[in-house]
Amino acid sequence: MKITRWLLLFFIINLCQNCVRGNVSEEDTEMKVGKNKVGKEELSYEERIEILKESIEELVKVANRDTRFHGQLPNAPRKYRNGFHEGIDFYDGFCGVKIEEGTPVLSIADGKVIRVDKQYVEISIEKRDELLAEAYNCGYTPDSTLDILRGMQVWIDHRNGIVTRYCHLSKINPGLKGEVKKGEIIGFVGGSGTKSKTPHLHFEIRIGEDFLGKGKSTDENLKLLEEIFNK
Repeated sequence: MKITRWLLLFFIINLCQNCVRGNVSEEDTEMKVGKNKVGKEELSYEERIEILKESIEELVKVANRDTRFHGQLPNAPRKYRNGFHEGIDFYDGFCGVKIEEGTPVLSIADGKVIRVDKQYVEISIEKRDELLAEAYNCGYTPDSTLDILRGMQVWIDHRNGIVTRYCHLSKINPGLKGEVKKGEIIGFVGGSGTKSKTPHLHFEIRIGEDFLGKGKSTDENLKLLEEIFNK
């Protein structure tokens, strides 16, 4: 796959028919780094990036590099709330596959579900505007506000300090809990937490306490995403 392709989409209709379910052993809770198994407390940022490259297999390649779409990348400025985008947005017409309300969202890799917002209640437009105004006035977006703006979410812990977040969902797989396998359906595309309600997936990779790509330029993040997702 040419390097001009740089993102990975996590949903393919009916892909879950090919998924294999099973338990993760204690031995699998640590991934190999070089020749040795290393606990997450000992891993550096660079080692975690290498784990991402090794553990995430591509499902579908999407989206050519295009300067018009840099606002959908990590660390893109969000001036209206004095903050930054912390993930990758996948919209219909921008990523090479059809995305609509209810499109299945798949786990990007094996892991353990650590958050499922099955009781999510949508916020009002007035509440959203209030939160954004508060963020703008204080000069940054509080984590509590970001959490609300992400809408209905699922978080998966892939161990070694790596967590993925799947946001703005319309609904969640009712049986989702415990260990999940790569490619397993975890929820469905929606627009929860957003003003426009335009169906799309907001996807985050968290490395330790920060989001992947924090503090990096657009070109740096494009290169980083290419290295992780282009096999």
